[in-house]
Amino acid sequence: MTSKAMVLPLVRQIATRGYAQAAPATREVRVNSNILSNKTFVATVDNGSPVTRVTIAFKAGSRYEPQTELGVAHVLRSAAGLSTRNASAFMISRKLSQVGASFSASGDREFIYYTLEATQDNLDVALEYLNNIVSNQEFRPWELSDNAPRMKYEIASLAPQIRAVDLLHRAAYRRGLGNSLFISPKKIGHISSESVQHYASTTLSHSRCAIVVVGSNQEKASIVAQALQLPSSGDASCEKASYFGGELRKEMGGDLSHVALAVQGASAGSKQSLALAVAAKAIGSGPVTKWGADNSPIAKAIGNVGPFAAAGFNVSYSDNGLFGVILSVAKDEAASAVKSAGQFLKNPSLSNEAIKAGKNQLKLQVLSEADQGSALVESLAAQGFYTGTAKSPIEIAAEIDQISDSDVSEALSNAVRNKMSMGAVGNLAFVPYVDEV
Repeated sequence: MTSKAMVLPLVRQIATRGYAQAAPATREVRVNSNILSNKTFVATVDNGSPVTRVTIAFKAGSRYEPQTELGVAHVLRSAAGLSTRNASAFMISRKLSQVGASFSASGDREFIYYTLEATQDNLDVALEYLNNIVSNQEFRPWELSDNAPRMKYEIASLAPQIRAVDLLHRAAYRRGLGNSLFISPKKIGHISSESVQHYASTTLSHSRCAIVVVGSNQEKASIVAQALQLPSSGDASCEKASYFGGELRKEMGGDLSHVALAVQGASAGSKQSLALAVAAKAIGSGPVTKWGADNSPIAKAIGNVGPFAAAGFNVSYSDNGLFGVILSVAKDEAASAVKSAGQFLKNPSLSNEAIKAGKNQLKLQVLSEADQGSALVESLAAQGFYTGTAKSPIEIAAEIDQISDSDVSEALSNAVRNKMSMGAVGNLAFVPYVDEV
């Protein structure tokens, strides 16, 4: 086995630009988008990258699951890449490996993303298999059964903070957006291939599809869209999300308590949503430097209660959203910390300096994610679903600059009027109930 000590210096030497070398000129990146005649949203970014990333996204997230088949969206995205009508899972994996391409599937409460990454030279070959994966899925019972251990592992390895936010959604929305991103362990192996096939046929359609290509032109995206063999429209539907507010708790033992507190936020694409995103960064997201002190407003509000981690968050969906705080703290300090975080969320006080810092941190996040191909294509696809158009990271950063302190204050005042929701996991012996916060 080759020692890494022999490899890393060479990599650093090649990757590091010498001072005598001129920096390459910055290329202007533009996002081109339109809606095709079959109602498929298409967006492209021709940035000259040698690696092209193609994402085919669908409105097939967990909010569209029928209440009798909760978890089917998790099964659907976990089954991506299994055998299709035209190729086995082994052949798909081997052919993509031979051309140096990679494929992944991810999802959230509203969308499922199928993403392909390939070099320009091998893109056409790789796209044939991406089309096959998306258009000709065939959920064979024995393959779904063989996939069960993987799903069990995914659930077992979930971070407690993710579990807390998942419970928070269930408490806040009950159904629709309240549906869990993950299948219940008790239901693994009990969702039939016919149920998955029916869910796919009702959600994976042209009218519910968005295609984003980073590293190529609009013509390539149109070719990808035309090659897909999908129904013209899907009949899956869901009722408009209604915020109820509530509380869900899951006792898991241990030495820590993990609590997510939130109020109703704003829908994606609105100015209020962007203002709340700035506020979430302004509230705080942990120490700025490694091993440094956390001097954020939320940390100051909680005070000196021993080791803890707290951060603001904002999530926006097509018709609703959540704005709040997530907290991890030692079980013995949970009562004081959760009450302090709850009181801060009810009456948030952000200085002009904190809002300015929040804007800078949000811009950094937006622009940094643009360097991550998978994050950029998923972001553009979501924008297409939400607004019917897509903006570049530079344009979004410019909009963040236009958010004023009064916009943030107004968005916060509207949000905190709503009833508070809470999701909690871990050792909950001393965690107060939401009506005690």
